[in-house]
Amino acid sequence: MGDILSQSEIDAMLSGLSAAPAAAPAAAPTTAYRPFAPMAVSPTANKKVNLYDFTRPDRISKDQISTLRNLHEGYARLLTTTLTSLLRTVVDISLQNVEQLTYGEVIKSISTPSCIYVFQMEPLESSAIFDVSPSLIFIMLDRLFGGQGRSIDSTNREMTDIEKTVIYKIIERSLADLKVVWENIGIFSPKIENYEINPQFVQIAPPGDTVVLVTLEVRTRTGSGLMSLCFPFVLLESIIDKLSGESWISAQKTTTQETRRMVERELSTTNAMLRAEIGATQLSVKDFLQLSVGDVMVLDKLAQSDLTMYIEDRPKFLGKPGVIGRSKSFQITGIIDREVGDDD
Repeated sequence: MGDILSQSEIDAMLSGLSAAPAAAPAAAPTTAYRPFAPMAVSPTANKKVNLYDFTRPDRISKDQISTLRNLHEGYARLLTTTLTSLLRTVVDISLQNVEQLTYGEVIKSISTPSCIYVFQMEPLESSAIFDVSPSLIFIMLDRLFGGQGRSIDSTNREMTDIEKTVIYKIIERSLADLKVVWENIGIFSPKIENYEINPQFVQIAPPGDTVVLVTLEVRTRTGSGLMSLCFPFVLLESIIDKLSGESWISAQKTTTQETRRMVERELSTTNAMLRAEIGATQLSVKDFLQLSVGDVMVLDKLAQSDLTMYIEDRPKFLGKPGVIGRSKSFQITGIIDREVGDDD
C-alpha cells in the first residue's frame, strides 16, 4: 500500500487540476475527423432563401400563370372589339393583373352591391365568377339607352329588370369571346348560372382554397371601370397540364372543329355584294364621250359564253343569266379556283 496523502497535499492537487485546461481524450485523435472537415460549412449558406406562406400555398406555377396572362391578353383584345361594336363607342380594355389568391381574399375585395355573374365552363367541374364594377355597368347602360355613356352616382342602386336583361346579353357575348380564347386549351361552353349583388352569397369554393383572379380595366371616353374573372383551382385542375408554355404554343398552331364551326356560323349572317359581269371592252375617251342611246359596243365575250360572278370584286363563279318569275337570276355552271395569295 502506498503512502497516505495528508490533507494539505490533497488540497494542493485539487487546486492544480482546477487550474489546468481540459485536454481532449487520447482515444479520439484529431486526424479521425479530417475527412469530414468540408461538411462544417452549410451548403445553403450562400443560397437565397425564399419565404413560403403555408396559409397561401402556390398551387399554380409561374409558368402556368404566365400562360394565363398571355391567354387573357388575347381576351382583352377580342373583348375590346366586341364592346366597341356593341356600345358604338371607342372602348379600350387592358389586362391589369393575373394573381393567385385565396377565395376568401377575393370575396373581401368585392364591394357591395356589385354585379356578379356565376357561370360554368362545361364540361369542367365547379363554377367561376365574372364580376363587373357597378360604375362600369351604368356607363354601359347609359350608352346602350342612347346616352353619352357617362358615369352616374348609382353605387347604392340595383339594376331594374330591363337593365338586367340588357346587361345579361353583354355578359353572354363576353363569355362567348372567352370561349373563343380558351379554345387554345380545349372546347368549353360557358353558361351563366346565377346573378348576385352580394359577394357573401357566392360560394364557388371554400374560403381557404386557391383561385386565380384575372383583372381587366375597361376605359371609354367618358369613364372607366373594372371587370374580373375568378377561376377556382378545382376548375383549372383538370387542364393544369395544358397551361404550360410549350403545350399552349403547340395548341395555338392547330385549328379545332369548334373554331371552324364558329367562323362558318359568323360568316353565314354576313352580307356580301354579288355582281355578274357580262363582258368588257376598251374605248378611247373620245369614243366614250360620243356614246349615245342606241349605240352598240362589241364586248370580249360571245353571247353563249358563261358570265363571271364577282363576290366583293373577287371572281368566284361562272354561270348564265336568267329570269325566275319577275326576278333576275344567275345559274352557276362552274367555280373559279384561286391559288392562295393570288390577288388578281
